[in-house]
Amino acid sequence: MKKIILVLLLAIAGFSGYAQTYNAITSKNKTYLKTLKGESYTYKNGVVTLKNNGSYDLGTVSIIAYSKVDSTLFGIALFEEGLEKGARVKAEVYFTSGSGNGVHDVLLKDIDQKNLELSFDKAVRAIK
Repeated sequence: MKKIILVLLLAIAGFSGYAQTYNAITSKNKTYLKTLKGESYTYKNGVVTLKNNGSYDLGTVSIIAYSKVDSTLFGIALFEEGLEKGARVKAEVYFTSGSGNGVHDVLLKDIDQKNLELSFDKAVRAIK
């Protein structure tokens, strides 16, 4: 039984090296943590899907992406239209690369997507 579990864990570890990383929320702000409690998102082929499983309607949400191998790559998905409880929305990630005057747009086909790290950047509760 232990051998089977070990083989399964090794198989999972082998597959996890080929996918994006979803970073945990590191904020200590209790209001921000309550706002994001229950929120989830997934990334696939340049599109972030955000699901509001939380207790609040959301106003603006942004999710950022950066690369583990290219320090100048930056991506952002903006959800500015709001998101009601239980709703699911999609947004394309806008990628740029470079620094200073050399910043330029990057096409999705030019990005090593398996080395992306994604995290919440901003989340604001909607005002009723």
